[in-house]
Amino acid sequence: MRTKVNAAAILCLALLFAISALADSSLPPPANIRITQYPELNNEMQSVICPTDSNVIIANWRDFRLGYRRVGIGRSTDGGQTWIDSLIPASMMLYGFDSKQSDPTMTVDAAGNYYMSILDYDAFGLTGGTSLPFYKSTDKGVSWTGPFPIIVPVPTDGIFEDKQFITADRTGGPHDGNLYCSWTRFYNGPNRMLFVRSTDGGSTFHDSVVVGPQQTSSACGATVYDAGQFSIPIVGADGSVHVFWVGTRLDSASCSFYRSIKHVVSNDGGVSFTYEDNILDVSGYSTANGGINTYSQPVGEVDLTGGPFAGNMYIAFTNAGDEDTNGNSDVDFIVSRDNAVTWTDRIQANDAEGSDAIDSFHPWLVVNDEGVVIMVYYDQRLNGPTYNNFDLYAAYSFDGGETITSNRRISTVSSSPFDLASAAQDTPIPWIEQEDGTRSPTRMAPRAGLIGEYIGLSAYHDKVNSVWTDSRDGNSECYTANWYLSVMVPRLASPLAGDYISGTGTFEWATSWKHDDDRYRIEISSDPAFSSLEYSATIDTNFHINTTSLADGLYYWRVKTFAISTSDSSEYSEIRLFEVDTSAPAAPALIYPEPDDFLLNPLPVFEWSGVTKSAPITYDLYLSSDIGFPVGPLTTVYSDLPFPQYALTTPLVDSVDMYWKVVAHDAAGNSTESATQTFIYRDLQCGDLDGSGSIDIADLTFFVDYLFAGGPPPLTIELADFNGDGSIDIADLTYFVDYLFAGGPPPVC
Repeated sequence: MRTKVNAAAILCLALLFAISALADSSLPPPANIRITQYPELNNEMQSVICPTDSNVIIANWRDFRLGYRRVGIGRSTDGGQTWIDSLIPASMMLYGFDSKQSDPTMTVDAAGNYYMSILDYDAFGLTGGTSLPFYKSTDKGVSWTGPFPIIVPVPTDGIFEDKQFITADRTGGPHDGNLYCSWTRFYNGPNRMLFVRSTDGGSTFHDSVVVGPQQTSSACGATVYDAGQFSIPIVGADGSVHVFWVGTRLDSASCSFYRSIKHVVSNDGGVSFTYEDNILDVSGYSTANGGINTYSQPVGEVDLTGGPFAGNMYIAFTNAGDEDTNGNSDVDFIVSRDNAVTWTDRIQANDAEGSDAIDSFHPWLVVNDEGVVIMVYYDQRLNGPTYNNFDLYAAYSFDGGETITSNRRISTVSSSPFDLASAAQDTPIPWIEQEDGTRSPTRMAPRAGLIGEYIGLSAYHDKVNSVWTDSRDGNSECYTANWYLSVMVPRLASPLAGDYISGTGTFEWATSWKHDDDRYRIEISSDPAFSSLEYSATIDTNFHINTTSLADGLYYWRVKTFAISTSDSSEYSEIRLFEVDTSAPAAPALIYPEPDDFLLNPLPVFEWSGVTKSAPITYDLYLSSDIGFPVGPLTTVYSDLPFPQYALTTPLVDSVDMYWKVVAHDAAGNSTESATQTFIYRDLQCGDLDGSGSIDIADLTFFVDYLFAGGPPPLTIELADFNGDGSIDIADLTYFVDYLFAGGPPPVC
């Protein structure tokens, strides 16, 4: 549990942190280059560096230069510094006339052959039909053959194919070179997630397979539930084919449903698939500040390097999680190290302070040739207090997904969602002559929701290229940047600002450079300017256990990264304040049950004295049938209780001697244990004074003997409070006699 030092101390340091804290990596953004040459709507980009010639980069995007949807393509032969911008020819596959194109996706095989899939449909609303053309380039994007149909075109109103993402098997295994595509089919009913494969380099495709069928529940009135959207195929290190998408997790017992990331796998090269499983619940669909539509689309890749993290599968997605009290979205990240059987807890990739008020969204993820995980995404951290404008940010994992680095800004100018053009108009728009004599289409009305639904990212060794939607020129254009992996400023994990620790503690931060070439220097000081050091160490791990005891008080810590092979280094991390507290809390005093109590309530409320000190306190309540409180079934521990009482929710067992104690913990890790007391619970009725299990004349005799002849007391006094007034006297005798012999009300105790 994270706890904070007093607010006044933090406020006093606000100015210091404003100066020293880094909103992102200290590295400046790389040069930003505009690919598109026409001032019109451009979005939904992809980017692929050629694996056989890293000077060649191909990008594609949804392009509206003609006033309706086409697919633009950019080609660079100088590593992304300059680009040739053109349009893919209309396929005319379905209609024999010009058509709309949309949703461009792209992949490359190990030999450097490029493949592109697009959505093709009627530009003028005559049929409503759709097809999925496929294109191939064997000359690094100079020319493209095709279109080849992924599926038989469906010229039927009411059926619409959407979001066809593709990938190639580059494992070198039995299915190497296979091409895979998954997408969503919408029609007048639930949608379905479909999948096809090609085993001849995209010339032909096998019959489609339904991987995400419609969902119904007879228990919930045969209601049909959304089958999903935003699927993506990923090839595992063993050649298995995985499809992930955002769908519905149906709970038939409660007739409720939740958005979740769903998954199927094929172990025969895409011929057949397992039944879907739910990876984890997500927010599904949301809106970022400025009216930008966001989605929990899973994007990811597998480490095929054969290195220390070989086989790891990584997924990133947008999610407005439970911890986002304002409903803002984060970019979350999960890892599977057993081929998608189990997954790690989610890690938040975006690192902006105050992220509850900031949206991060639209991630893309790749793994480079050395197993480094690279992510890019949009983030609105630089535009407070409204947080509408967005920038492109990057983050990495150098340690197989254990940690995520600090973030680096990639865009040099923030984009405004209100400058993004809309594609709501379906018919060609007129071109007008500008003052400089050039001709361009008139601008469409702003509509932030059509920023597009994905961006592009590619990497080759240490070189990274990304493409994204950018509005700095007053419209949405395709921008790109190229940069190299570098030593990162450490992202501090623990202790965070305001945390408490004991005299020694474990300090942790994200791995900030390649796992076999990183070194760190940690410094601790009582002076925020670090003019003198209480402690420092140089280590080769991203955590350090401080064995030098620090005196109680406030301290600051920071970390610097070094590359062993080159002696390159980062700036120091942001400075974090923490407090050392070595004093143990006072021992709690047990209040109820009292020593040797007989309890009649199987779900009592345990109470003890509260403990106070500067560091926040929590309590652990121990219950055991063994006075030694052994770990195991004899002992139950209720941990991290915030208040000095706890109402049981699991009933006590009858006639078993029980022991209880309480341990008080402070936020620094100091603890103190109470004394141990015993009690017993008896499942007895009010009035059963002798514990026989029935209420009769013997209990009356027992009570009279107790009241008037000095006889033994009842097992517990509460059993004899027949009228429930809190005292034991002649009134209880009268009440009990009336019950036994005159039909009076039963004992109430």
